[in-house]
Amino acid sequence: MAEELKLETKCYDANEYGYLYGLNQKIPDKEFEKVKPYMRDFRRKDFVDGIIKVTGRPEGYRCLEKDVSKVEEILGIENTLAKRQEKIKKALADPIAKVNLKDNAYNWLNTLFKKTGTHPKQNLSRLALHSTKIYDPDDSFKNGSKDGEGVLFIYTPHGMWYVINNCSENSDTSLNNVESDDGGAIGYRLMYDDTVDTLIRIYTEENEYSGERLY
Repeated sequence: MAEELKLETKCYDANEYGYLYGLNQKIPDKEFEKVKPYMRDFRRKDFVDGIIKVTGRPEGYRCLEKDVSKVEEILGIENTLAKRQEKIKKALADPIAKVNLKDNAYNWLNTLFKKTGTHPKQNLSRLALHSTKIYDPDDSFKNGSKDGEGVLFIYTPHGMWYVINNCSENSDTSLNNVESDDGGAIGYRLMYDDTVDTLIRIYTEENEYSGERLY
């Protein structure tokens, strides 16, 4: 069964554009010509600092969030961004649905990062320094880092990191691949993906890290 045509996030630019959207599949040139006026063929030079503050794939035909509905209307896209966002918003507003949605998002993230992510050596301050944004679910890292607890989701130009603090008294620190001032963490990296980004935003409720400086 062919995948349903939709606009998905292709990258996040921390400086100027926010999220940029692109089609999830190639469409006939004749159709593409109709939406081209609302899209722009982005290149590295179009971003303030090149792409050092961009997570994802910025190069190619992308549209701004304000133009998404126009592109969807022209192409007759039914699975619209607004519908998807409304569905999430509705679930987060219902206490029982919210728990289920967040639990499911967390389970998916755990599986995706641990089963398909890479596990390179890194330094937390370096990740933070080069980040485009950092989510801290329920302020877990802000409140727990001194006790070796908490998790972060860090967006960098090279992908998205899931960092699990692992330096409490009973932690097996031999598992750590991310150095930190507190004693280290376990980190997994995935390349930017629309689905993973959505799951992170659901699970963290887009709560940005607001603790002490990490670098």
